[in-house]
Amino acid sequence: MRGSRGGDISRLRERVLHTENLPRLLLWLAAPLIVSGSVEALYQVVDTFWLSRLGSAALGTPIVSWPYRGILGSIGFGLASSVSALAGQYIGAGRFDRASRVVGNVLGILLAIGIPASLVLVAGLNLYLEAMRVPDDIRPLAAVYIMVTVLTIPLTYIYMVFSFALAAAGNTRTPTKISIASTVTNAVLDPVLIFWAGMGVLGAALATAAATALSAGYAVYSFATGRHGYHIRPADLVPERSLLPTILRVSGPIVAQRLGTNLGFVFMVRIISGLSTPVVAAYSIGQVILNIDHMIVMPIVRATGIVVAQSLGAGMTRRSSRTVLAGSLIIAGATLAYIAVLLILRDRFISLFTSDPQVAAAARNMLTIFAPSIIGFNMFMLANVVARSSGHTVFMSLLGIARLWLLRVPLSWLLAYSLGLGDHGLWAGMAISNYVTGAIALAWLAKRNWARAVIGESNTIATASIGGR
Repeated sequence: MRGSRGGDISRLRERVLHTENLPRLLLWLAAPLIVSGSVEALYQVVDTFWLSRLGSAALGTPIVSWPYRGILGSIGFGLASSVSALAGQYIGAGRFDRASRVVGNVLGILLAIGIPASLVLVAGLNLYLEAMRVPDDIRPLAAVYIMVTVLTIPLTYIYMVFSFALAAAGNTRTPTKISIASTVTNAVLDPVLIFWAGMGVLGAALATAAATALSAGYAVYSFATGRHGYHIRPADLVPERSLLPTILRVSGPIVAQRLGTNLGFVFMVRIISGLSTPVVAAYSIGQVILNIDHMIVMPIVRATGIVVAQSLGAGMTRRSSRTVLAGSLIIAGATLAYIAVLLILRDRFISLFTSDPQVAAAARNMLTIFAPSIIGFNMFMLANVVARSSGHTVFMSLLGIARLWLLRVPLSWLLAYSLGLGDHGLWAGMAISNYVTGAIALAWLAKRNWARAVIGESNTIATASIGGR
């Protein structure tokens, strides 16, 4: 943040650290994220619609590609999310130059990993398709789709770091604008390339690649010019010896959690698929309905993390604790209200997606048994983001892995198959995992072992209305 552009960050810092009405601050930070999340969710529906016009084989290509790309996606998310803690805390401490330095270091590490790794994944593509036993009609389409999207992973990394960096400073509006522009570009190019140019699945992949390039291009421009406060020079991409251990200490557990979670969900899909086709369809319907809650709650969660990171960097420990309390109350209120509406109107929601009585019955069971447990999941996600923002990621990452491997997977299998409870047992096992991890997450938040900076350069700020430690 060298030069005049640092003033933008300074003004945002003042707002994040000195707005007394914390609920209003959290909603101000979250509002753009709610908009971008809604637009992206709408695009997913549109993208699925266009692919469905090509047939079931084309529709299956994104699902087949997800686990393969998810490997590098987990690594990228884990490393990029360390920016939430380190850049956020340096901004809170008033060390804008160090914030730029850490963002450049994380970007350099990700590019050093992403470029060669994407080439390795392309080289091993056929082995993956064979190992996954992808049907013959899907395989050639999936190969084209995966090749294009995997090669764009370094571009995805660039924008991911940009988004985390600006959010850490309290700027959630710029990433939202770029995300919307990228989504609109993708939505416009999809029918043009898929149908008008006759490219089919390749056209869908190229549309996604073009949208990704647009986002990454703007991020590079911003970093090079310092337009949004972070001015990154080529030298900043070289990892600094003093920063590298901290980056790895914060991001390592997150990477492990993401990889463990992705693998766990592969097993969950197998458990669900083994019951019946109506249960699989019901699970898909339930996820779509429950994701509406996530579009509202997750931005509040991220906003809470932004304020926590800067407050810890500034030495304002009391403010960080008050922020977590305010965030948890907003999240709990919004979640409980959504659960109430969902349970009252569940049959109407389900009827929008299916008229099959077996699917509707399984979906009704899912919403009745599993939906109330999203209060536990949302508390778990809040604690996860607080862990990332504070830099103390080990415990919550272990809890995230345990949530699937020690609770959800074995309980779902035990109740659904061993005890013969079918889909009732499946939904109950999933719900129990949410309740248990949610309770543990709340206890971890209340203990406040997370409420200390990891940058070692925090400043203690005290005001009459906010307080310091």
